[in-house]
Amino acid sequence: MKLYLASFLEPENFGPGRVIGIVNGDKPNHIKCDSQFKQLTPDKELTETYTEMVKAGDNNAGKQFVTNFTAQLDAFAKDVIKVADKEGKTVQDLLPFKDGDTLASWEREYFTNYRSLITPFLKKLGYEVVSR
Repeated sequence: MKLYLASFLEPENFGPGRVIGIVNGDKPNHIKCDSQFKQLTPDKELTETYTEMVKAGDNNAGKQFVTNFTAQLDAFAKDVIKVADKEGKTVQDLLPFKDGDTLASWEREYFTNYRSLITPFLKKLGYEVVSR
C-alpha cells in the first residue's frame, strides 16, 4: 500500500486518495482534508517547546524536537505492531489509511519538515512511502 507525504502548499505532490492532516491547528480551506491522524502529528507540547526554544535562540531546539518526536513515533509503531500481532491482523488492517492517501503538513518539500522523520516508521509498518 502506497502513502504519500506532502505539503498542503504543494497539492501537485498529493497521491490520488484522501488528504489526512498530520498537523495541529488550521488546515487550508481550499483543500479537502478528510481527517487528522494524531499519532503521526507532533504533540502540541512538543511543538510549543520547540517554538519557545527557537524564540529564545536555543540551538538545541531542532535536536530536541527530533529526539522527542522520534520517541513519539517509535512508541506508536511498537504499540500498533503489538496490537496487530495480538489480534492476528496486519498493521494495515488496523490503521485507517488506504492506498494513495496523502498525509499532509505545512512545510514545503525542500524546507525542513518532520515528514522525513515519519517515513522510516511508515516503512517499518509495511507501507510504501512517497515523500515530497
